Amino acid sequence: MLTEPNRRLLRRGPGFFSLSAVALVAACGGEPPAPSAFPPVEVGVVDVEPRALALELEYPAQLKGVREVEVRARVSGILLERLYSEGEHVEAGAILFRIDPDPFRAETARARAALGVEEANLGQARRDRDRIVPLYERNLASQRDRDTALAGFESAEAAVAAARASLRTAELNLSYTDVRAPIAGLTSREVRSEGSLVTAGDDSSLLTYIVQADRLFVDFAIADGDAELVRAALASEHRDKVGIRVTDAQGRAITGMGRIEVVSPRVDDATGTVAIRGVLDNPDGVVPGRIVRAHVDGVSIPDSLVIPKRAVMHGAQGAYVWTVDESSNPVPTPVELGALAGNDVAVTAGLTSGARVIVDGLMKIRPGQPVSAVAEGTAQNSEPSSVP
Repeated sequence: MLTEPNRRLLRRGPGFFSLSAVALVAACGGEPPAPSAFPPVEVGVVDVEPRALALELEYPAQLKGVREVEVRARVSGILLERLYSEGEHVEAGAILFRIDPDPFRAETARARAALGVEEANLGQARRDRDRIVPLYERNLASQRDRDTALAGFESAEAAVAAARASLRTAELNLSYTDVRAPIAGLTSREVRSEGSLVTAGDDSSLLTYIVQADRLFVDFAIADGDAELVRAALASEHRDKVGIRVTDAQGRAITGMGRIEVVSPRVDDATGTVAIRGVLDNPDGVVPGRIVRAHVDGVSIPDSLVIPKRAVMHGAQGAYVWTVDESSNPVPTPVELGALAGNDVAVTAGLTSGARVIVDGLMKIRPGQPVSAVAEGTAQNSEPSSVP
């Protein structure tokens, strides 16, 4: 049976005996063994060298037809009928609406009759001139009679010309009762229905719209800094590689590759952005007006110090990376980040060419403990970190 002092000894636990052993070794003139050092951890690194960073520029955009035309009535009258199906494709010159032509037929008949009267008057004036002029030359008619005959003939000629112009105007107005498509394209819904009174020259003359959609404009706005990069790419020797793609909200391609047509020379005062217009062929008949995502390809930042995004850590003082110094020690290095492109990011300050940045095994780093640097992706049991 244990005595009370023995029970107190057991309650002190194994640590007590360890300390006693150390004390015993010290009393005998020895020294406690030094704790064993950790071996260098293996980390993956990249050597930072200047290179071009291909940017992934993506913006919300809207598709528009290359031409959007208002179809308006050119004469006033009652709209008798619509001769197209709303939303269908029509060819240039196709009849879309018909305005009551009867008043214009009557006006054309009146103008034609008036022309006949003036032509008859011209014939009489010509006969008078042909009779008086020879008599005047033989001194058988006065100069006044001659001048009157010539003036009557010239006035009759002018009256015939005016009557012909009136007839032409009447015929044009009659032809305008058939409202035709000015361009080929997709029709919109009717703005005025059959039976409506339309008046040329005011708001009621608008009948519908036609959108030419064999090609599409892509309109979007980008930041001023990105616009400078786009301009530089379009002015470079690699401008043929600069293009635009369009995808829907799910990332599916809508059309093929297009080109950038216009980069606005000014920055919008309200938004601080620059307007850009691209143009695409539309063989599949994509409907204009859709909201899409525009991707600008072929734009890059030359001579950039680029590292993988997973190498970037964030702390109270901002972004930093771990670099390996000449003694194989990990060193936290503050950096300033620039443009992003996929899994890469440009570093604008904090690194120099030739720096060795740790990208794999970041969770195993212990400050002050040397590391064994290997090529990116070859470190054993690496646990790449991600940027939040």
